[in-house]
Amino acid sequence: MKDLPQEVEKTISKYNMIKMKDVIVVGVSGGADSMCLLHILIRLKEKYNLSVFATHLNHQFRGEEADKDAAYVEDICKQWGIPVYVKKFDVPAYAKEIGVSDEEAGRIIRYSHYEEILNKENADKIAVAHNLNDHIETIFINMIRGSGIEGLKGIEAVRKNIIRPLIKTERIDIEKYCMNNGIDYRIDKTNLEPIYGRNKIRIELIPYIEDNLNSNIMATLNRLSDIISAENDYIDIQAQKAFTETAKCFKNSVKYSIIRLNNLHPALKRRVIRTGLKKLLGSLKGIEYKHVEEIVFLTKAKTGATVMLPGNITAYISYENLIIKHNIEKVTGLFCYKLQRNKDNIIAPLNITVNVAELKIDEIVSLSKKLDEIYIDEAKIVGDLVIRNRIPGDIFSPIGLKGSKKLKDFFIDEKIPKEERGNILILADDVDIIWVIDKRIGEKYKITNNTKDVIKIKVLRRATNGE
Repeated sequence: MKDLPQEVEKTISKYNMIKMKDVIVVGVSGGADSMCLLHILIRLKEKYNLSVFATHLNHQFRGEEADKDAAYVEDICKQWGIPVYVKKFDVPAYAKEIGVSDEEAGRIIRYSHYEEILNKENADKIAVAHNLNDHIETIFINMIRGSGIEGLKGIEAVRKNIIRPLIKTERIDIEKYCMNNGIDYRIDKTNLEPIYGRNKIRIELIPYIEDNLNSNIMATLNRLSDIISAENDYIDIQAQKAFTETAKCFKNSVKYSIIRLNNLHPALKRRVIRTGLKKLLGSLKGIEYKHVEEIVFLTKAKTGATVMLPGNITAYISYENLIIKHNIEKVTGLFCYKLQRNKDNIIAPLNITVNVAELKIDEIVSLSKKLDEIYIDEAKIVGDLVIRNRIPGDIFSPIGLKGSKKLKDFFIDEKIPKEERGNILILADDVDIIWVIDKRIGEKYKITNNTKDVIKIKVLRRATNGE
């Protein structure tokens, strides 16, 4: 029988997932994978001197069953001595409001919740329980969609601060580990029905291939993924170099030299175009091979030729240049949205979610320096918190400035173009501007030695077709 903790430790070492004294937030659904992951990380706590926190999101997809999942996770974490955060969020309603699938909405809220706990606990990593089966299923899904080599990499073992210690572990070994260690786990019955594409691959396609074509298909595709990942990394390096030599980036557009672009090898040319699209959109979600080919074809056309792409992207020819532009839709007119505390406030027209959390000063380890997150003194707030745009006569007292100035003058000092100022988001109370979002907070709202109660505010933006 496999020594699973040892196998997982090899994966951790191979991908340099964990360092000594890391603080890790573990996403725990209550299923076999996440229970196994949490149990193994607890076993590794002493060796790495880890601090481990669990977190669970009740998506409200499955009614009473989802509530039981949450209760189970809370109970088992209490038994195992692991601090746990449980959050309930109406994901189906959120999906409907922002116009995405339930799965996509769940992913957005789930990772937003993980990041929230990561910041709250000043943690280093988020550990999630994707396993080898998930990895292989993703390769099949991407293959069926006609993905390029990027998609054939499958699920990355490490992406930014997200780690996947079980990514080389088969589900059958995870279930055996749970059984041998007396670990109960919750079962989502919808995963057992071949009603979704991924389920059909898991329940029907892979078993058929194993029985009739290649009994080691999991190992085969895992090896293929490793080879492709290494080669993809090399191509990415070359593409970044070629992009720098071929393109210039602006706020909402990328301008390519057509001559230089057409001198590239077709494979590199596609990758350089994809690099520009990713810079504009934040990700390549929704961008398919056919869209890139439309742009490639455009590079042979004359001035004025244009194609429209997903994500409000327009590509067109302007003399010797290819321009790819992100047409950002602006909210027109005055707007004002009241915020509720200790809640994710979804403001669909602005494509944002604003998390407002009440904290005690002793819960703050360090003040964030992120542009999209602030901490303010609750005692200084008068009335309601609102998100709005500017109104005529606005006065602002930015931190570090004695006295106040017209908001218009602040925008001029910050070199914000006149046509963009009406869409700058402002956090305010009933009296003053608290925060010109992404710019500066107001002087009187800052944390001081006399602060006792704190409001933390984080703005989460959902880029069109973004991750």
